[in-house]
Amino acid sequence: TVYRLDGQDELAGPEATTTALSREAMQRFWSSLPRSMFTLFKAITGGISWEEVAQPLTDVHWSWVFVLIVYICWAQMAVLNVLTGAFCQNAIESAAHDQDLQIQAILLDKQNYLREVNGIFSKMDTDQSGTVTLQEFKQHLEDETMSAHFESLGLDP
Repeated sequence: TVYRLDGQDELAGPEATTTALSREAMQRFWSSLPRSMFTLFKAITGGISWEEVAQPLTDVHWSWVFVLIVYICWAQMAVLNVLTGAFCQNAIESAAHDQDLQIQAILLDKQNYLREVNGIFSKMDTDQSGTVTLQEFKQHLEDETMSAHFESLGLDP
């Protein structure tokens, strides 16, 4: 039996018992390649009920419904899961890259912090001995500029 699904002739064959509603549904969903593709797209993305697009195919032959079910299963399980996996993998890699950037920023901040602290203690070492005595430390704590340096680093003098 040959079935024409191009919308040009009425459906033919022993199993084809179509009604006016069924013909109208066939015309709306399956009458051309672009319409069929759009119907399949809507079926896998939730834009239309599977039952609504399968009903006119049931009137033609059960094998067309089987083909539709196989397509939907294939599209849902294989293609969409692969696409979802690719997007998730990309997001995971982006997050890992962001974490690497955060680690680099923290290490750079730490180096800058140590450089500032070394600079403060170098200024406190007035006798250039390489060490800061308790007296030098107390003397510079009374200085407002040095206190401001400590506060800018988050240290409470």
